[in-house]
Amino acid sequence: MSFSEDIRRFNEKAVSAHNKITRLATLELFRGVILATPVKHGRARGGWTTSVGAPAASPERLDPSGSAAVSEVAEKTPDGAGQVTYLSNNLPYIIALEEGSSKQAPEGMVKRNMDRVERMVDTAIRKNKV
Repeated sequence: MSFSEDIRRFNEKAVSAHNKITRLATLELFRGVILATPVKHGRARGGWTTSVGAPAASPERLDPSGSAAVSEVAEKTPDGAGQVTYLSNNLPYIIALEEGSSKQAPEGMVKRNMDRVERMVDTAIRKNKV
């Protein structure tokens, strides 16, 4: 086996691991944020929207279970790294919810899930060393 072949294989493994970890982290973070969002008539959970390249306006949908918003995450999240994926919610009270205004989510939704997913990513990186 040649040195250049070794480098090519290393590159393939590194890119593949990076793509898997990026997609998994995005899916897990966005799903966690959506499901941690307090439910009041389903507007807050339904207000989350996933987009690539630029934030999108929140849809006007009732989604108490969060299933439509979570399905959109899976559908719109790219297979690999290299594109910026956004989770947006334009409801006027979403920041108050993040800051703990609801007894259903006193720690908010985004920060606590970012901390959780960061630990997951650290573990995935250690497991996927190439």
